Amino acid sequence: MNMKYLLLLFGLLTFFNPLCEAQQHGKINKIVLDAGHGGTDPGCLGKKSKEKEVNLNVALKVGKLIAENHDDVKVIYTRKTDVAVELYKRAEIGNNNHADLFISIHCNAAENKNARGVETYVMGLHKTDANLAVAKKENAAILQEINYENNYDGFDPNSPESNIIFSIYSSAYLKYSAMLAAKVQRNLVMNTQLTDRNVQQAGFWVLYKVAMPSILIELGFLSNVQEENDMIKPESQDLMAISIYNAFVEYKNQVEGTNKPTLPVTTAVAQFSGKSDEVASNTISDTKTNNTPTTDNNTKVETDQPAETGKNGEMIRFRIQFMTSSKDIPITDKQFSNMKTVKKYHENNLWKFTSGDEAVYEDAMTLLKTVKANYPDAFLVAYKNGKKISVTEARELLKKI
Repeated sequence: MNMKYLLLLFGLLTFFNPLCEAQQHGKINKIVLDAGHGGTDPGCLGKKSKEKEVNLNVALKVGKLIAENHDDVKVIYTRKTDVAVELYKRAEIGNNNHADLFISIHCNAAENKNARGVETYVMGLHKTDANLAVAKKENAAILQEINYENNYDGFDPNSPESNIIFSIYSSAYLKYSAMLAAKVQRNLVMNTQLTDRNVQQAGFWVLYKVAMPSILIELGFLSNVQEENDMIKPESQDLMAISIYNAFVEYKNQVEGTNKPTLPVTTAVAQFSGKSDEVASNTISDTKTNNTPTTDNNTKVETDQPAETGKNGEMIRFRIQFMTSSKDIPITDKQFSNMKTVKKYHENNLWKFTSGDEAVYEDAMTLLKTVKANYPDAFLVAYKNGKKISVTEARELLKKI
């Protein structure tokens, strides 16, 4: 590794050490919403749309929901119009405002026109060529900026060494970033029924100097004609915005120990054209979150069928099994009114009921403590692609994703 990359590594270490120690996770009072690209940088292009436009529309919708429902949270935008904002300045906006969260919103593209789905990234070492390709695509915006060599300490988005050096970030805010990313990914997949490409790690410049928990969302593929048609609809963008907002509320509740309700998802998932009316009518029918029932007692039974997964890893989920019954009790029954994301499955002639659907082990353990207050015999169970596996196996698989 040559001298300029050693200097970059030294800069990373000296930058993050004091910030990591100073970071306090208490109240979530300020959030930065970053609409990727803008101005002369259109981002990826679909047949009918530009990434910068979808990013901005969704970011403004998320911010509006937060502003309307949380008087205690200041929403800060890196851009509110079609202007170009350098990547390093986006990080500065977050740091100079001493923000508590940073969410960067993007759309994806690929040479394979069949590629589809939503994925959420945290800063870290990309573990696959696909992750590296996504990071390079987003980091390439640097090359359009004037004097980028000086602004980015000699970073070259096309250099493998520059991208690998980002792995030093992985220990800084990863726990909280991963917590938020898991909630965003789960809500987006659950509400839109888009293919789940999982939470990933990769080296994004826009995240690397942000001194706070931060994530980057790739909402879907504009290079996929069907997915583009879905994503450019205002009602679909509303649905994605509500999903991100609800994930924010869940994260804020967990960090602060509060119980702010999420918003009901009323937009029909049929807006996403790849889904039939039957799927749309049952999309939210197998879960119930935050005391807001989304179906009546004719709910379709949730039987843990394997969910769609991306190529880059397995879909691992942790749930809390809290009750077993010989009776088929609707998950909307009032006895479950205070439970998070109730699901049920039939095994050995018994109905078994679970709470939660967590991608992060620590989140599941936190939920387990809460559930045990009312169900002392509750215990943790794990799933891979919708099929039950041991918790030990699930944790080992997570290390490889």
